[in-house]
Amino acid sequence: MTQAVEELTEGAARRLRIRGQLLDPRVPASRGPAQVAATLVGVQAQDLVAASLSIRARTEGLVVGDVERAATDPASHPLVLTWTLRGTRHLHHAADVRWLLAMVGPTFSRPGARQQQLGVAGTTGDRAVQVLADALAGGATPTRRDVADLLAGHGVDPTGQAPIHVIRRAALEGVLCILPGPGGDARRERYVSLDRWVPEISADRPGVSQLVRRYLAAYGPATPNDLVAWSGLAPGVVATGWREVSDDDELLEVRIPNGPAWRLAAHCPPDPGPVATRLLGAFDTLILGYADRSLHLHADHARAVNAGGGRIKPVVVTDGRVVATWKLRRAQGKVQCEVTPFPATPGRTDTDTSVEVEVEVEVEVDDIERFLRA
Repeated sequence: MTQAVEELTEGAARRLRIRGQLLDPRVPASRGPAQVAATLVGVQAQDLVAASLSIRARTEGLVVGDVERAATDPASHPLVLTWTLRGTRHLHHAADVRWLLAMVGPTFSRPGARQQQLGVAGTTGDRAVQVLADALAGGATPTRRDVADLLAGHGVDPTGQAPIHVIRRAALEGVLCILPGPGGDARRERYVSLDRWVPEISADRPGVSQLVRRYLAAYGPATPNDLVAWSGLAPGVVATGWREVSDDDELLEVRIPNGPAWRLAAHCPPDPGPVATRLLGAFDTLILGYADRSLHLHADHARAVNAGGGRIKPVVVTDGRVVATWKLRRAQGKVQCEVTPFPATPGRTDTDTSVEVEVEVEVEVDDIERFLRA
């Protein structure tokens, strides 16, 4: 069991996370979208443009089309879009899709009250998934409208939300994955057989202990509760995997201002000092990766970032602290970023409005406009 305890300042803990999540610009960034997804073990992607913007902040020189091509190129497609962690849509490295689905799919594919209400639970839902699986196995790549039409003759109401619930369940059961629509247009996305798109390579699949290692490599220092919140796995499942890693003496306990946390003992980089400003996309993993977000997001500003309904706004992060939100505006064919700083509060460093930060924000805004323009 882990014996040593390390004392970390709040800033040092934030910077370890920033470096693990590829947000320190001093770390070489010659990586592609799939490498980012592999390091983060997934990038949330309800909105493909938002996911692409999160990838932009962790790379150099890419454009938004590079992300789309990585998920749609029939020759390589190293990036896969499907429902996984927390039962939500994510971009994953192709090598991670099957073992993650095996781990989280059974939890989130199980029909619940909403599926009962929509009439796609029980035998109707089972039959609908099988009908869709048979169509995809034959090589079809239907749109959502096509799926609704296909299922209409099998007891599924094509006019409401029932078809997408069948699609989501099929994805979580490993039947299909998503081919993004051009420009991230969800109305034009298509679905493809997972067996055809990502063939099974090996029967060996990592267990929860490997997920703990992968999570802590990118998100540490963190806690089991953080991993539960990020993955959607049951606390008991996470506890078992966490204990296996701890029993192998791979964990180092750290003390930070918001309580005890753990990181991999093998990951011991020195504190590199303050980290430059980054503009992150909506639903970024720096926010979604933790149950306790206070290390990065002060409670006074939490509602400015997440006002409810599950939406996490795009944020401006300076040295790992969220200091503002931002949004895109499109006018006369041009893409512009509008930044909304948090109100300045005397004695608080999470409302940084220094000239240096303003310049860094301008650099990031220019790069986002370049990224989306190309």
